[in-house]
Amino acid sequence: MPFEATKREWSEIFAFFRLLADAHICERQIAMIYREEHDGPRRYYVENENIRIEGENISKVIPREDFRMVAELILASMKSTSEDMIVSSEGVEVFLDEVEICNLEAQANDRPDLSIAFWHPAAPLTGFSIRSRLSKRLHCWTEDVLLILNLSLPESNLRFQQLIK
Repeated sequence: MPFEATKREWSEIFAFFRLLADAHICERQIAMIYREEHDGPRRYYVENENIRIEGENISKVIPREDFRMVAELILASMKSTSEDMIVSSEGVEVFLDEVEICNLEAQANDRPDLSIAFWHPAAPLTGFSIRSRLSKRLHCWTEDVLLILNLSLPESNLRFQQLIK
């Protein structure tokens, strides 16, 4: 059954899925993403062409390309309307059910939205907060709309942006 969410909520899950699909940030290879979900912590391991999901109640392998396709469906939905509330498409909803994600935003109030291990899954985790928005050019939605993913490293005041097309 389709559900509604804000562009902000859709932007967060879009950014998360694109990180999994692309498996890199600013030329740094992503080995694993740690994210708090509705049923507890999960680890999303990047393994060649797949993502292995491990948590208390889940252990699955999903092709990375599936995350990319769903991210593109989400982006198309966000670009298709100027309204803040967006209804999920059937393909997106089926995929969210398959990977057992009930909340589009990470379950993180006083900590990073997700943490990433670069190069190796056992590497120290770096926490990231996702702040994203769709950018409008010339006051109309165009094909060159970008989602800007602002990632800040809490332990240093370093900030950088990753543009996701």
